[in-house]
Amino acid sequence: MFLKSPKNNKRISVSLPNKRQEIFVGKDLSNWIIGELLTKEYSGFIIFCDTNFAKIYKDLLIEFKEKLKPVDIILVEPSEDNKRFNFLNSSLERCTEANFNRKGCFVVLGGGIVGDIAGFLASVYMRGVDMVFVPTTLMAQGDTIINKVAISHKLLKNIIGSFYSPCTTVCDTNFLQSLSDEEISLGLSEIIKHALIHSKSFTNHLLKTLPFAMSDRNAYNWDEIVYKSLKIKGELVEKDPYDELEIHKGLSYGHTFANVIEGLSQFNLRHGEAVALGMRMSGHISHEMGILSKADFEIQEMLLDAARLPSKFPHSVDPDHIINYLKRDKISTNGEISLVILEKIGKHKVIRGVSEELVRATLIKFQP
Repeated sequence: MFLKSPKNNKRISVSLPNKRQEIFVGKDLSNWIIGELLTKEYSGFIIFCDTNFAKIYKDLLIEFKEKLKPVDIILVEPSEDNKRFNFLNSSLERCTEANFNRKGCFVVLGGGIVGDIAGFLASVYMRGVDMVFVPTTLMAQGDTIINKVAISHKLLKNIIGSFYSPCTTVCDTNFLQSLSDEEISLGLSEIIKHALIHSKSFTNHLLKTLPFAMSDRNAYNWDEIVYKSLKIKGELVEKDPYDELEIHKGLSYGHTFANVIEGLSQFNLRHGEAVALGMRMSGHISHEMGILSKADFEIQEMLLDAARLPSKFPHSVDPDHIINYLKRDKISTNGEISLVILEKIGKHKVIRGVSEELVRATLIKFQP
């Protein structure tokens, strides 16, 4: 699906093995994508819509409905409980009842949870259908889907997944104006991660931007921030689309810890909070191992503090329980703990066989 660029936007083309994903970042893009979709020869549309989006942008949802005339609209409560087979199965039933075929297109409006649910379904329904994603949270924009979608099983976060991308992603930064400070903080966790693992210049840009307090966030150049974040993610995925060369794994910085503590909290800990804690712990381990310098570790901590992200667990945790789950993470092998760490600002690597004693001491250090 090749689109003409709208005016005053930033565009990223990500070349993947089986498709080219087009990502647009800018303002006032929602009406533009409706018009573009109408020019394509899709057999029909199903809209997946985040319930928060449906409440806040009711008129825009009506416009999508009236112009695209979807065969169904599936409302998705943005809860981790819905990132499971039960909701997936009910969505599958809706698709088949609507006689939706592989020449149709999913149009997905909302945050990362609805994106993952619809994206995973799009990857397997009739062996794959097109999807257009309009992410509406900072988390979903700054760390949007690029070649990976997943759902969870029990306490195992994102354990069932596919290599899949939307054909088109439209990041309309106007949506960020309706977000709370908390939602902005959560989204910044992934953006900070991208800067730390791959770009010293972007890290410096964030250092200059974030200390001006969250009260000034509407003055931030969000188009530039989201664009730079996704440019990094797109480059890493392009170089290693199937996560085989340990380039793509940089995107998992902080996530090995985050997936475990998020699941063990029964998903009461938000993803952005868990990722921030995961980065803090991974950075601490790297520094304790003599890999990450004190100066670079402090830069990471300054950014996470400026974004008002947590520095301690919200409640006591059992280190042995977490270590057991860390050994079962998809990045770990042979019963050993593996982690993505920072070598320095802008450079990451994977280390295997991380000392259990060091991990246990780190988990104790981060107790409340």
